[in-house]
Amino acid sequence: MANEKTSTLKIKPRFYVDKECNWFQDGKPITHKRIYKYNYENLKFSNGLFYVQEGQQKAYIYFEDRPYMVKSVNFLKEEKIIINLNDYTFEELNLESLYFDNNIPYCRVKKNEFEAKFSRSSLHQLSKEIIMKKDNFYLFGKKINIKG
Repeated sequence: MANEKTSTLKIKPRFYVDKECNWFQDGKPITHKRIYKYNYENLKFSNGLFYVQEGQQKAYIYFEDRPYMVKSVNFLKEEKIIINLNDYTFEELNLESLYFDNNIPYCRVKKNEFEAKFSRSSLHQLSKEIIMKKDNFYLFGKKINIKG
């Protein structure tokens, strides 16, 4: 599981991803949607390193923050929350994985393999449903873990 913020590379990464999940390859922004999606579809984490698997080759990545970003939050009936990720996919929020670190929410995504940071707009959407009780925060009755 990729539970680290980012890896410390001993090699020069081919990709750099800033804290807003904008990708750069060899210093140039990646603006083509299919290339962006391809990189996420082939994103791997092993031995403390993030990389895109390209056939037998590995193109290493440095993430300034987390690999994924939650772009929006949709509340459904029965206390379900669907999150829209920056790779154009949707998935149900795992409430057990939700936590705050220095006032920024994060959660596990992609079958708990990676972490995602919530964007400001998704934090605003999420905060409408968060309840505070005795210095603790809850979402649908589940306590939210606070770090930092």
